[in-house]
Amino acid sequence: MDIFRLPTVDQLKVKLGINNPGKGNIHSGYASIGLHVDDYEAQHAMTNEHGEVQFNTGVEMPDMVYRGQVREFAACYPGLGRLRHLEDKLLAVCRNLAFEDAVRRHPYVRYCSKQAFLGNPLHIDYQGLAQHYGFHTDMLDVTSNFDVATFFACCEWDAGESRYVPVALRDQPGVIYGVIPALFSAGIALKTWGCDFRFVGWQPLPRPAQQRAGAFVMQPGRCFASLPGVQRAYFKHDLAAAEKVWDAFGGGDVLFPDDEAANLSRSAQNLGETTFSILERAWDVLERWEGRRIGKKHRKNALKASGLKITKQPPLGWDGYHLPSSTEKLNARLNSELNNVRWRWATHGPQSEPGGKGGSGA
Repeated sequence: MDIFRLPTVDQLKVKLGINNPGKGNIHSGYASIGLHVDDYEAQHAMTNEHGEVQFNTGVEMPDMVYRGQVREFAACYPGLGRLRHLEDKLLAVCRNLAFEDAVRRHPYVRYCSKQAFLGNPLHIDYQGLAQHYGFHTDMLDVTSNFDVATFFACCEWDAGESRYVPVALRDQPGVIYGVIPALFSAGIALKTWGCDFRFVGWQPLPRPAQQRAGAFVMQPGRCFASLPGVQRAYFKHDLAAAEKVWDAFGGGDVLFPDDEAANLSRSAQNLGETTFSILERAWDVLERWEGRRIGKKHRKNALKASGLKITKQPPLGWDGYHLPSSTEKLNARLNSELNNVRWRWATHGPQSEPGGKGGSGA
């Protein structure tokens, strides 16, 4: 591949004909089957298979979802799939579950989990939250917003500086994957290709909504890049183009708000303690992931190699964070975050309408 003949990332966007959302353009593909779907960004309410309401943040029914990477790897696995040793997987899952337990005790998350929208409970995606706060899961991030994917394609995390930095010219191109999400929904793809797409969207903690998040839930050994229908678009790295994207997202601050959950997740990255309850749940997670029974001897050896210590108290919590807990403040926050919710009536009858707007219903 002749890198110098490739477009820069901003030229790639023009070449692919990507338009910024918010102009009210009609998606002709959906219009042809009688659905009026525009490209305005909002919170779009949907009911999942459990009867819970979740909010797809960004464009309703996106034609494509994207994933940006600074370079292409031999295989594209979720975080849990990149770990080779059982002790590393055990440590990662215990940290994940400790964070998830703490999130469940967060006053605002706990409040949201008890609310309803149009009579249906709100869906809280705890694994989606863990994924977007830096933990290893079976999920692989995608986004309905091309510009968000562009950020991850031309900016990379600098561990030494603890921040994202723009990428200059390299001998390997960057890549942006694109795929039609409708091909991987309703559980069909899970049986056929070992993966399943789902929207993450709005959650009580801010990162997923800011990233217009979706995810592919992957089974072990399944490579995202090899899924049918996944397209690749390559570009040459260019510092000026990368800096433009970096500036547009405030150096990453827009996509990674520095909230209390971000602070807690940083504490959890080096967590070396776990409770017996978390440990038992972690083994259940790993047995499902591995597709096999993990015997006592292997468990004992992996626990020792992980360095985890068993404690009686939950290893993560919100002590010292001074989080608002009054019903009035929590209700005001929820209504503020969901004040641009749209929904589409999916039932037929004389009272049905083609669409509408509304608040949180909290």
